[in-house]
Amino acid sequence: MSDHEELPGGSGGLEAMFAVLADEQRKITEFQRKMSEASTVVESSNKMVTATFDGRGELTRLTFNNGKYRTMAPKELATMLMDTLKRGRAAAFGKIDEMAGRDVLPGIAFGELAAGKVDIDEVVGTLMTSVVDLPGIARAAKEATRADG
Repeated sequence: MSDHEELPGGSGGLEAMFAVLADEQRKITEFQRKMSEASTVVESSNKMVTATFDGRGELTRLTFNNGKYRTMAPKELATMLMDTLKRGRAAAFGKIDEMAGRDVLPGIAFGELAAGKVDIDEVVGTLMTSVVDLPGIARAAKEATRADG
């Protein structure tokens, strides 16, 4: 039995897999474009600071909207800044998840991966499971193609 015969539908299954691959590449290109154009803006709870993040969740601008920070205790100012930045990054990563539209790996959202909230052992385990189940992935890709078209 040849490799092509092991795939669902013989060589037609291989062609379907290449079509799925091309579609995934198109989706990745579109995702990268959206990320390069995206931004997230958050304000501190007291409206004193505005933080802007790019599509990767990186801080690109920090604006003090007034001079009240000059009268704040250093610890209070630091806490307000840290809280604002933390909320902003979380919002930016949430936007990344929305743009991705699906998990990058089964059970792993892109925003969580980008934020460093994913256990690397879990990622490797997921990848290994995917590699071991290539025929299952091929079947799922073919079923997804049928469902879309």
